[in-house]
Amino acid sequence: MGKIDEFVEIQNETNRVAKNLFKKLCALGYGDDFLEKCQDVNSIEQIILKLSPNSTRSITTICSLLSAYANYTGNDIAYQMIKNIDRNLLWEKAKPNAKKKYISHETYLNVIHEISKNEKPKELNGFYYRTLFKVIYEGVYCDDMSVIANLKSSDIKGNIVELHTDDKESYKIKLPSDLIKDLKKLSHCDEWERKNRFGEFRVKTFGKYPDSCFKIENRKSSSETTYRFGYYNRLRKIAKEYIGYNLVPLQLFISGIMYRICLKLDENNISLDDAFADQNRDKKVSNIITAELLRCNHKIPVRAFREQVIGHLDVFRE
Repeated sequence: MGKIDEFVEIQNETNRVAKNLFKKLCALGYGDDFLEKCQDVNSIEQIILKLSPNSTRSITTICSLLSAYANYTGNDIAYQMIKNIDRNLLWEKAKPNAKKKYISHETYLNVIHEISKNEKPKELNGFYYRTLFKVIYEGVYCDDMSVIANLKSSDIKGNIVELHTDDKESYKIKLPSDLIKDLKKLSHCDEWERKNRFGEFRVKTFGKYPDSCFKIENRKSSSETTYRFGYYNRLRKIAKEYIGYNLVPLQLFISGIMYRICLKLDENNISLDDAFADQNRDKKVSNIITAELLRCNHKIPVRAFREQVIGHLDVFRE
């Protein structure tokens, strides 16, 4: 077993991340001694750029794992060089080739418009796609998508929806009136349209409850992941057809959070650049971000959230 394999094996919480990172390094032709061949900071930066980071935060993660590997192999010179890397400057070099990660509010509205425009009379799928896309953008999300699977019409009281995770956590969120109306309407739908060589036909869909909003087809599996994969597949189809690049549910969710944060910043005459500047310690800005994260039950520290989006602010200016 080589040094890289040994290092990956002893990782704990970061095991999956470490495994993927070093798998990419090996695929790029780097072996156990790759850090020993680095003569200066620039040579290490070139390795990081080849890993295609898509945010300052991803660069931080890469640097952290490379530092840990340098420490593991006793390479103090490489360890010190990694510590001297300016993450913000490196992101500026990586940004032109980075994959797009979020969407602007204008793109969001265009997607909703295009789905609506392509809906046929009495079509079920388009309405489902549109409502699923909207509800995540408006703040309904968790990693396992259980708040979507557990969302039912009887949990809607006025404009307030009570959401439930599979971990028995409950919280409430206020949603726009038009979305509330769509969710109630969708809860009555229990069919999905499919096509074959003979034309279109409908199949039965099922939810966790009779009034579930986002039912899925019965794939002969009662696994909770069946719902998650079903939602992911439908969102992947939306991204492919209307956005042009992959957009995972978390990125759609954060895009909506950022739009609402931008609205609050505008109300307080605070520019986006000032709000997310490295040295900004304005309590008002922190309160605006915190309030929106709490509203959506997104349990991430403000500092980590800022780092997550800082390299993509151009998207939210559109």
